[in-house]
Amino acid sequence: MQLPLFPLQLYLLPGGISKLRIFEPRYTRLVKLAMASGEGFGLCMKDGDTLCHFGTRAIITDFERLSDGLLGITVKGVEKFIINEHRQEDDGLRFGDITLMKNWSPTIMKFSDRDIANSLRALFDEYPEHATNYPIPDYDDMTWVCQRWLEILPLETNQKQWFMSRSDHRAALSFLHNIINEQLKKE
Repeated sequence: MQLPLFPLQLYLLPGGISKLRIFEPRYTRLVKLAMASGEGFGLCMKDGDTLCHFGTRAIITDFERLSDGLLGITVKGVEKFIINEHRQEDDGLRFGDITLMKNWSPTIMKFSDRDIANSLRALFDEYPEHATNYPIPDYDDMTWVCQRWLEILPLETNQKQWFMSRSDHRAALSFLHNIINEQLKKE
């Protein structure tokens, strides 16, 4: 599969929602291509000047003209992918030959996971501007909870890429148990 690529430091996983401002002509073209094809585009991180290996196919769910005259789009992560190879066109827009990856399966919250889900709920309550992206949050699905936490946490690019490469949410859940349990001990 070929997709136009949007390299950003934004870390978006399947089910994740974000708002982007489009101001460069190459990314205006990306939006047009993504809307015309219905396939969306590839959102991928950069490490320095190098594109990272893993990304997320995103679709545009809404768009608006912002007060500064720029185009604003709302995107939703659909599925992870691996970039096999990529090329850059004359205007700077990159295209990638990608292989789609299987999404993490939904997982019911266990009693031992409730602190992780409750901490995310409390964070969303504290930052309602972020929570508005998720009008129907799924705190009972630990995969969804882990993915939202990974998007928010200030992790290094290589750490985020490592979690993205996993076939399920278990490594993320273990990591979150360590972080949140440490935080709860301090309180």
